[in-house]
Amino acid sequence: MSAQNKSSQKPHIKLSPDARFQRAIVCGAPERAALIASQLKDASELAKNREYHSFIGKHQGVDVVVMSHGVGAPGATIGFQELMDVGVKSIIRVGTAGGLQDESKIGDLAVATAAVRQDGTTAMMVPAGFPAVADLEVTMALAMALEKSGKKTHQGIVVTSDLFYPALMENDLAKFRSANAVAVEMECAALFVTGTLRKVRTGAVLALDGNPLRWDQGVYDPHSNAMDLAVRAAISASLDAIVKF
Repeated sequence: MSAQNKSSQKPHIKLSPDARFQRAIVCGAPERAALIASQLKDASELAKNREYHSFIGKHQGVDVVVMSHGVGAPGATIGFQELMDVGVKSIIRVGTAGGLQDESKIGDLAVATAAVRQDGTTAMMVPAGFPAVADLEVTMALAMALEKSGKKTHQGIVVTSDLFYPALMENDLAKFRSANAVAVEMECAALFVTGTLRKVRTGAVLALDGNPLRWDQGVYDPHSNAMDLAVRAAISASLDAIVKF
């Protein structure tokens, strides 16, 4: 574990400002962060605290930080903000999502161009009409990198929601499907809004693990071989994209 100056260390991610911390790949699960780090050259662990497990290594000779942020916008936003505080200028999220369109399949990929703000965190950050938009150049770099993967890729608006399992209140996913939203997930809006406020480039590529509108038909399998291949393709594309910035 690399030495960090505790006097300047951020309280949650346990990292201090560092000139190497310019580019970051983030993901929800700590085990996925370790998988991403395994694709880097000379990778080493930086810190582990709560859901925030971080690593650093090189891709194509460029330093890349990898960090997990847990599930949901509130905790993820803390991680995003603290990464920016220690020097990160470009962030790509590698996540999973539920596809909303009938033509999407388990194991497809989606590049998020923007996000519907159905989370509570961004509602406390910016006015209701403020958009959550990914950086155009990061989005284009991801799309170009994914062309090489051969994986079916969707591109468009995603829905960021705080709710995973359905409850008493009816959700609006069917309406967003009709509006051609491509997927639903839990952190992109927070990442995009935080990036806009801090003038940090952000983007996201998501592996689709099912369709929440068709769960009753069995269209959900987060542990399939197709998902493993999709996640690995997303990791490869995100690394190739992030080093361009």
